[in-house]
Amino acid sequence: MSAKDDAGLEIFPNIVIFLPDSMRGDAVSLGGMVNSQIETPHMDQIAKDGVAFTNCFTVNPVCVPSRCCTFTGQYVHSNGHRSLYQLLQPYEENLFKFLRDNDYNVIWVGRNDLFSKESGKISVSKRIKANRRFHYKSNPFPKDHYLGKSFYYGERTKEEAKDIDYYLIQDTLEYLGTKLETPFCLYVSLNFPHPPYAVEEPYFSMYNRNEISAPIRSKLDDKPEFMSIMRERYGLTSLKEDDFKEIVATYYGMITRVDDQLGEILNKLKEIGEYENSAILISSDHGDYTGNYGLTEKWPNAFQDCLVRVPLIMKIPGIKPKTKIFNQLVETIDIFPTILDIAQIDTPYTHFGKSLLPLIKGEYYEIRNAVFSEGGYNTREPQCFEPVIRNPNDPNIGIYYEKTNIPQKQPLTVARSVMIRTHLWKLILRDAGKEELYDLRNDPSELYNLIDKAANEEIKNDLKEQLLRWYLRTSDNSDWKRKRDI
Repeated sequence: MSAKDDAGLEIFPNIVIFLPDSMRGDAVSLGGMVNSQIETPHMDQIAKDGVAFTNCFTVNPVCVPSRCCTFTGQYVHSNGHRSLYQLLQPYEENLFKFLRDNDYNVIWVGRNDLFSKESGKISVSKRIKANRRFHYKSNPFPKDHYLGKSFYYGERTKEEAKDIDYYLIQDTLEYLGTKLETPFCLYVSLNFPHPPYAVEEPYFSMYNRNEISAPIRSKLDDKPEFMSIMRERYGLTSLKEDDFKEIVATYYGMITRVDDQLGEILNKLKEIGEYENSAILISSDHGDYTGNYGLTEKWPNAFQDCLVRVPLIMKIPGIKPKTKIFNQLVETIDIFPTILDIAQIDTPYTHFGKSLLPLIKGEYYEIRNAVFSEGGYNTREPQCFEPVIRNPNDPNIGIYYEKTNIPQKQPLTVARSVMIRTHLWKLILRDAGKEELYDLRNDPSELYNLIDKAANEEIKNDLKEQLLRWYLRTSDNSDWKRKRDI
């Protein structure tokens, strides 16, 4: 995969990782093959120049655990990063530290949700944080308004559009215009399209609300209790179909804005002559309800596809894939060994990701027959729970009042849970609360929970057996730095 310069020396590819927050896997167009109602031309172009995976699943539906797993190649139960507050520590290896230790210039742009201060110092060469004042749109609705707790904020002004992501992109473009040390790894971690759902023109009016498909309906009679509690406490029972279509259209506008920002980076890479020799990877940490099941935002132990399926698009110099679109099951932790393969970095480090390069090259038909995800907390680990928002009227964080207070009063709504998903079935087990089983071939929207149907007992037992074997194979991460002495 490395090229050679005029002197015959190897030129290792640059690595560009573009990671929007809360981007659903079905919210990318890919020429209309995945979603014909959204425009993502720059992501589509990367797929044309490379490949796209339409069945990539995050191993945790929350920001920090997902990222800590993605960039270490480990699962939640094998690395212990279960909450928003357990960031990577200096003694923990991660992708960026491996790259830096192998002469990559690692540039970290944007939000964290990954490194402790000490870990960042030894893993990153430079951080771009946009250290300046930026605008933030507050909740335009009082809490007693029917949209007051819905996470919908609507149209932003031109001044509010100059948010942290705007300045991060400007600073990144400026930095790319300097004389860069190569090879470099550029990790761009944006806030959009994370709720609240708000965007400026021209993106706000870009999508015709009348043409937007209605989200999955709110059939919750056989679902876990937390879904009904969320819907009631967030005031979402008052929203009509048109309100949810408004949320979807705004969310799509947010994503097209993100796509345009990606386009600015791609154009800059071309301008400085680094596009062709750059491996470019686009993904996300988790998805978002965006009106599905009559809900918004996310929940820490919920595993609907809209929450755990994420985009995965990549372009790799020097590789001609056998096909452009892959429907095989893969996990976000597979990003870790794939990037190491691209950078030609060998390590005995113990991890559970599987490089996607053999799949892309056509050497294997599939690398996984099931994917897994974990979430939630035990009542014995209060340090994992999100801190309670005390004031629902706070203009900036009051929107999270209900989300943070529900688990305090009803902690079993966030009980530890695990998902196994194959192409045909999904099983979700919980330490407490309603468990779930879905026939994905006949019910891809996950509307009908079959967990109590006796006819599916054999299927359920088989999936449980696969879960047990998975836990046995991945339950810990043994010392890999100690030399094997036989």
